[in-house]
Amino acid sequence: YAANNKIWIELGGLFRVYTVRVWNKRDNNKSLFTGTKIYVDDTLIGTASAAYGFYDFSLPEQTVVYGSKVTLHQPKSTYMKLLEVQVWGNGPYNSEDKFN
Repeated sequence: YAANNKIWIELGGLFRVYTVRVWNKRDNNKSLFTGTKIYVDDTLIGTASAAYGFYDFSLPEQTVVYGSKVTLHQPKSTYMKLLEVQVWGNGPYNSEDKFN
């Protein structure tokens, strides 16, 4: 197994992201996702801290994060297996249309 496995989701534009939900595998290997870091562009929004069926990485309303891609990064030397990634937000925006 190689360390630093990554999965990128290109959003197709610049979006304000509120939540990233990841559906984990439903077998005995749920712990493989533990330690995976979730980024919106270069902003870390969460880390999978335990073996759950799904993870909600929701940002507080006062935290404003814009991005054009979501990255799941597993730094451990293990597989990264998952079922689905859902991204909630609004947009797309032009870079000069961002609100804080």
